[in-house]
Formats: sequence, C-alpha cells, structure tokens
Amino acid sequence: MTFAEFQKALTGDSLPPVLVFHGEEPFLAGLGVDLLKKHLLTPGSEAFDFVSLSGRETTAEAIAAHAATVPMLSEKRVTVVYEFLGLAPTQRTQLLAYVRKPVTSACVALVSFERLMGKNKFERELLDTAEPVDCSRASGKQLVAIVKRMSEKRGREIEDEAVSALVDWTDGRLNSIANELDKLDCFAPEGSLIGLSEVETVVGARTSGLRDLALAIGERETGKALTLLDELADGGMDEAQLVSRLYGFWIALWLARTGSGGGGRGYAGGSYDRLWSNRGELVEMARGRTSREYAHGVGRFYRADVDIRRGMPPRPTVGLLVYELTAGTS
Repeated sequence: MTFAEFQKALTGDSLPPVLVFHGEEPFLAGLGVDLLKKHLLTPGSEAFDFVSLSGRETTAEAIAAHAATVPMLSEKRVTVVYEFLGLAPTQRTQLLAYVRKPVTSACVALVSFERLMGKNKFERELLDTAEPVDCSRASGKQLVAIVKRMSEKRGREIEDEAVSALVDWTDGRLNSIANELDKLDCFAPEGSLIGLSEVETVVGARTSGLRDLALAIGERETGKALTLLDELADGGMDEAQLVSRLYGFWIALWLARTGSGGGGRGYAGGSYDRLWSNRGELVEMARGRTSREYAHGVGRFYRADVDIRRGMPPRPTVGLLVYELTAGTS
C-alpha cells in the first residue's frame, strides 16, 4: 500500500497485524511509527504496550514474545523492529513463521530504510504475506503538497516559491526539510507567512558555501575545495546531499560545455540555477575540461553514492570525490 493508503487504514480501523515500512525516505517510516503509536496506544501506555527493537540485536523469538504479550492499557500492543534485515538467516525463517500467523492483539511494524526488491525467498514471502507500506521519496506536486502540510502543522503558511527553494536546497529529503522548517518557525515572526526571503536567510549561508565549493571544484582549487567541504559538513550538511548537489553542478558544467541544456539538472530533479545564475561564468569553467573527464566524473559520483549507501565513512568518501574532481584523476 502507499503511505496515503496506510493513513486511511489507520482511520478506518482496517490495519493489518504486520506492516513492512520500506523505501528510500526514512522520514516517512519514522512518521508511520509515530502514527501507529498515536492511533493504537492509549495516552500514557507507551511504557507498557510499546517496544522498539533492532534486528541486529534481537531474535525472532523475542519479537514474537513481545507481540504476544497481552496489552495492559491499550487495545493493541505495538512492536517495532528496525533494521530487521540484520536478523540471521535462521532468525528470518522464524520471523516468517510469526508473520504467517500473527496475534490479533498486536501490530508489528518491520522497518527498513531501503527498498525491498524481493531479491531472495525471505523478502518475497515477507512482501506477499505482510502488508508492505511504500516509503518512496516524493517528487513534483506530491512533494510540494507534503511540504505545505508540514508547514501548516507548524501553524505556518509557506509561499510556492519558498517551497521550491526549500526543495531544491535540501534535495527534496523530508528529514532535511523538516529541520529547515523548524529553523524557519523559530526565525520568522509567529503566524507570519514564510516567503522566499526567509528561506534564503535561513538556508542561504550553506547555499553560498555550496556555491563556493562548486566554484573551487570548477577551478581545480583542491585545497580550497577540501577546506570548504569540511566547513559545510561541520555545519551540518549531509554528505549524501552534498554528493547529489555537486552532481547537479557537474552535469550543469557538462551541458554548458556541449551547449545542450540551460543549466543542468541533478539526478534528484533539483535545478542548479538557484546556485549558479551566471551562465557565462559556468560556460567559461566548463571549457577547461574534456568530455572524457566529465564522463569519468560521473563514474566517480556513482562510486561515491554507492560507497555511502554501503556504509562507508561518508566524510572521507566525499573528500576523495572532491579531490578527484579537482585533480582530474581518472
């Protein structure tokens, strides 16, 4: 089911006993758990009727035992298992035994911050037997609507142009957007409309730093680029987001060199034009590299993205990427 269908199931009292939250947007999975607790637990009963477990530290027997415990103050007991793919193969088999015959007095939520593709027997049977909840990254009009709802829940209206800027500068990641909305809520006068100027003021410092980093990469200033990278990362910018935004800049350079495109778009769909409005400057930098070098650069971005997803330390991974882009090594 989609996340919207999950929300309808909550209000319609038709919630399945085992849910699998999976997808690339951890914010939605976390929101799903919060909604389960809100709708299924009696206020004040969390200490008795809720448990949170990690698949890397628990067993299938423990999961089943917690779920089978009779709720004390709520109608249903809620058992959440994060990183359930960390269970040993034998434990996965036992978990499937519970999923086939779950208790009706509990709701078990299995949470994965990556998409299950049914690549093995365990994943296929789990997706067929339990109820999967799609936590994909939103985009386009859906993402704009979500951001507006997030702002409204904070008692704020936000202009469309401000939403677009916020989405661009956060790469559309809901966790990052939520953090920026919290800052905007503190910054802007209570009850005031959030406009583009407020977003530029709150997010602008990092945006300026990102532009300076891109400029240093474009002009092959390795030392300056690595220093700026450290400043941005120390300031709280997510390394995976840096890779995405710099990829947008790299493609913008490539398109500027070939003359095919107006400003370049990153693979997440965010325009780089907000950070680089001087197209003449972009074209001038773009001419200093060969098509072969741009192609090699795309491969480096792919490698960095995969390494971060595999759990490699993000800071040195992005540092190596920046070094390779400025130095021009293949």
